[in-house]
Amino acid sequence: MRSKPIVPQSLSTSWWYFLFLIGLCIANQACSVSQTSTQANKILVNKDAPIFDKRFQDISIEDINLENFWTRLEDVEESRDRKPVLIDNQTFARISESVKSAVVNIYTVRLEEKDANIGIDPNSLLPFNIPIVSSILDFVPFQVPVPFNSEGLSLGSGFLVNEQGYILTNAHVISNAVDIRVVLSEELKEYPARIIGIDRLSDTALIKIDPDFIPTVLPFGDSDALQMGEVVLAMGNPLGFQHSVTSGLISAKERVSPHPKDRFVNYLQTDSAINPGSSGGPLINLHGEVIGINTAIIQTAQLIGFAIPINTVKEVMGLLIIGETERGWFGASAVPISNAEAAELGFGGVGGLLIKGVEKKSPAEISGLKSKDIIVEFNKKPVDNFVVFRRKLLALVPGQKINLTLFREGKTFEVTSTLIKKPEETDATEETFSEDDPAS
Repeated sequence: MRSKPIVPQSLSTSWWYFLFLIGLCIANQACSVSQTSTQANKILVNKDAPIFDKRFQDISIEDINLENFWTRLEDVEESRDRKPVLIDNQTFARISESVKSAVVNIYTVRLEEKDANIGIDPNSLLPFNIPIVSSILDFVPFQVPVPFNSEGLSLGSGFLVNEQGYILTNAHVISNAVDIRVVLSEELKEYPARIIGIDRLSDTALIKIDPDFIPTVLPFGDSDALQMGEVVLAMGNPLGFQHSVTSGLISAKERVSPHPKDRFVNYLQTDSAINPGSSGGPLINLHGEVIGINTAIIQTAQLIGFAIPINTVKEVMGLLIIGETERGWFGASAVPISNAEAAELGFGGVGGLLIKGVEKKSPAEISGLKSKDIIVEFNKKPVDNFVVFRRKLLALVPGQKINLTLFREGKTFEVTSTLIKKPEETDATEETFSEDDPAS
């Protein structure tokens, strides 16, 4: 790994002193390099960099027919048998053989911001170790953290979604990449790739290669139709072991990440082994369809992995294609309404979301929303599943209009509003609507 401190062409006295400290640091081995979690999440490569493909930057989501962008199983097969798949000793082998050529390994060179602790280790200057003195010197701040950018290597996985060479993966796999290389399972040749779009909120990314052949692609399934206990396969590049496959079950659905910034996406939980390098690979059902993107593990546990449901990916695909990264902001928080709250407000409908708060000067306030209003329809469709409703919000961008049907004091009425960009003072993790967290 090469470090590239940024040094001005004309060095002042202070810079000479800085370099002198570096020399002492190296000579006395008193320099340490670290990267904090904040630095790891920092955007160091912006959308103007050459690694970003800008072919769709002037296109709006309304101009894209997403149904033509990915494949469904019925598009490649004349008939679709949805009967349970009979498992024998070759079932997983047949499925793996049919999909493996669409699964890719991704290798990146990316920028990383680290802190070099520059200074003198006083203990290294002592002729011999004096325990009491050494303990005192350990508390003295002789070193100063100096940030610098360096290039690091990372690996991950992905899968082809159409014959033009578009590949889905995780955002964290290609975040801050300056060079991306893709290797297919049956090809010795590597292909350079560029980023079409990256969405850190849903941890999804779309990259593209220019294949010199017609690639195999994976059809999208329906993650909402999955059942707990259903058998799935995970494919990827774990720890650099290319194109590995593991089997397991859907352990649970609609899991919420413990990390506050990841709570907008509900995950599939699986015990199919996922390791570093598997991120971005497909989670596949026994019909050979992608039903999720492998994305995370709990390191202190055994066989607890998480995947982004493919239906969530369908919602954000438009944003990935046009390279949009900012969501529209409405400024209201809502939760699923309880039976007691529905009875108190005289609401006899099915489902619905209870407005808990409205931000000042927000589109929600301008539209006349109030606390204790009940949202019964969103864009003319009933709101009967909060997970599905919140997933729909992932695709909303500034300038987009939404239509809400509300219940208030025994009457139903409609309001239309236009989403805006989030004000700078608004929490960056807040979206159009947010689910109140009882633990907060």
